[in-house]
Amino acid sequence: MDRKLLKEKQIQLIFQLEQEKNRFIRKRLIEELEFFEALGDREKGLLTAEQKLLILTPSEYREYKRTKSDVQISRLIGVSRSSLAEWKRKKGLNRKKSQPVQQEMIDVLAFHLDKTKDEIGALPASAIECQYEAFVINEAHN
Repeated sequence: MDRKLLKEKQIQLIFQLEQEKNRFIRKRLIEELEFFEALGDREKGLLTAEQKLLILTPSEYREYKRTKSDVQISRLIGVSRSSLAEWKRKKGLNRKKSQPVQQEMIDVLAFHLDKTKDEIGALPASAIECQYEAFVINEAHN
């Protein structure tokens, strides 16, 4: 994504954030804004360890995992082993049972938000959960 498009997306998210009253949706918007800020910082070469994990997707991790250990992966992306372990826990990659639930959330959100599963799956797990919760709340009110 080029910098101009990133900036436009950030401005759009800030505008939505200023207008939104629902705290769950606000939380999701903040997480999306952090994600796009991390993408911009990556372009500048200024990523923090937290941002590196923010933009790492589970599918990228699984690809690395085919040939590398977690220690090698953490060195490759430039984060501590404990940070990678915490990221895996938050993404549900340590627990086989939670993955189908996460995938179901991704599938539902992709369909109802008219986005691809990859776009939704690239978001942090907490953002996916937040968006899903907001979707469920909105559906309950309709």
